[in-house]
Amino acid sequence: MIKLLIFAAFFAVLLSVNLAYAQHHGGSAAPPVSFGDKQVTISAALDPADFNPSKDSTAKLNVRFFDSKSNTNIEKVTYRVQILSGETLLAAQMFYDSDGELTVKIQPKSGCAEKEVWRCTKYEGDKDPIVPSALTSSATSTPIMKGPVFDKPGPYTVKVAIIGATNPKTQTTEDIEFETTINIAQEQQLSLATTTGKTPVTVRTFQDEITNFQFTESTNTISFEMPFHWEHAQHTPMIRTDIEIPKSFANFQNVNSFKGTVNGIPIFSKDLSLDTYSNKDTNVLHFVITGEELKMLAKKVTDKHTMVVQIMPDASAVLKSTDVKFSNGYKATISYDPRYGSSKDVSFTMAFFDSSGALAKDIRYAYSVQDYKGKEFIVNTGKNGDILGIPVPSGADSRLITIPSKGAYTLQMYLIGRGLVDFDPYVPASLKFNISDVSPDTKPDTKSDTKPDTKSDTKPDTKSDTKPDTKSDTKPDTKSDTKPDTKSDKDKKTDKKDTKKKDTKKKDTKKKDTKKKTTTKTVKKPTSSTK
Repeated sequence: MIKLLIFAAFFAVLLSVNLAYAQHHGGSAAPPVSFGDKQVTISAALDPADFNPSKDSTAKLNVRFFDSKSNTNIEKVTYRVQILSGETLLAAQMFYDSDGELTVKIQPKSGCAEKEVWRCTKYEGDKDPIVPSALTSSATSTPIMKGPVFDKPGPYTVKVAIIGATNPKTQTTEDIEFETTINIAQEQQLSLATTTGKTPVTVRTFQDEITNFQFTESTNTISFEMPFHWEHAQHTPMIRTDIEIPKSFANFQNVNSFKGTVNGIPIFSKDLSLDTYSNKDTNVLHFVITGEELKMLAKKVTDKHTMVVQIMPDASAVLKSTDVKFSNGYKATISYDPRYGSSKDVSFTMAFFDSSGALAKDIRYAYSVQDYKGKEFIVNTGKNGDILGIPVPSGADSRLITIPSKGAYTLQMYLIGRGLVDFDPYVPASLKFNISDVSPDTKPDTKSDTKPDTKSDTKPDTKSDTKPDTKSDTKPDTKSDTKPDTKSDKDKKTDKKDTKKKDTKKKDTKKKDTKKKTTTKTVKKPTSSTK
């Protein structure tokens, strides 16, 4: 009974934690704007994030209105939501939600014959009693949108205007408007050509179609291109492409890690991950670059309208894999790359198996990460307010977890349930892991003093990761090792003895000044992040 209460209390705390900006591949967050004493923004994302209109009949559009500084929701919000494909308006409707997290069920339907496409979109739901033109979104009432919305692959623009907030009867002085993009994946059937023939692969892109897809057998390198306007990199939250490769493809059968370049520039090791669990016949190679890295790459690329990608096996990778057992007979095989790179993001893959050893599809889980002191700096319980946990339809999940510095950590996991049925109680397990090896993507840091091109990308990491260590590790040693030797050298009795003493005093004074300056500097605390 005590354990049940502990778990209940623990997850009550988890439920009160608001997760940071949308990081899923099906949506993004808009730049914040001023609202009273707050900096507010909205995030828009699809659930599932990899929604495919040719396979899935419904999706949920989640729109959140929150304070970007405190990461807390703004309550009692009236939204006007418009969805466009290019310049074509597909839907326009007002909604009211009391907790700041709007959820609308989308049922795509193609074949609109209307000249004005938005007329084909219909809406169902409970009308709000205070805002009559709005449909209510709540835990017991989810409005429905039916029509030519998200019915085809490609980018969609979601425009959200906040009509009122903090009070259902109060309207804002003027509409607070936001605009974000949601990308619907499209599939391309391509092939890897070798001397023995062509191996078909399925490529899913969450942006424009890729072109010039090639395989170089001598280096086992996959290359492709896609249109990309690098001047817009700062407004692009993520680039993602998935390549499904048959397990029978001989060239990659003993490969479990990859490295790559974008326009000839090396990318972080976390940008490429391999899912070997989700499908019994194929492995999925994930190519994912976050917005921050895109901004860094944009400073270096010369072709401003094309992204050229090369992916090849990484022989230097040290992938660690551990089985974590749960008390109900389930287990999770957790794989991660222990190398610490300048991106600070570590890729984890979790494959869940039931008590019979079969892949546990439709599992739901939550996790947190603690540092060596036991301080919890990441909590993720999923983003669906109605059902607790991160849903894993395939039984395998990949996560990018931001690790603040090299060292020892604990991954605490809880199995929440399977499908719509919760485990009672939730089932815990933990994994202790160490991030200590150095990734190749940290090499530019050591050259930042001599190569100007690398300064813009690596300077922040050099400051936070290496300078404090250099000061604490080397300067005290230099003082303690050289100073006593200089003063105790009795064999050097020359006419220049007095001069040397004066020079030594000057050096000592400079060292003391340096020491004072050093001790007054503060080391920035690592910030937490959820991925």
